[in-house]
Amino acid sequence: MQLDIYRDQALEKLLIVEKGQDIHKLSIDDSAFLRGLEPIRTIDPDFDGLPTGISKDKVLEQIRQLGYFKETIVFSLREIEG
Repeated sequence: MQLDIYRDQALEKLLIVEKGQDIHKLSIDDSAFLRGLEPIRTIDPDFDGLPTGISKDKVLEQIRQLGYFKETIVFSLREIEG
């Protein structure tokens, strides 16, 4: 099994599915999540190609259970005067 990775331009959303999957047919409850996603690469399941901090085991478990792995990354910045 190979996996397709999709990201949005702002790098806030990440979607990983089995290769060749039509992402618009997934049962994602938030349809707005799919807006702006573009394929960035295909990887093998014994991969090192995941974005930093994403657990391979969690990805594979979610794909088996839901058919996809999705993640929304929330950034917070704090300015410190120095």
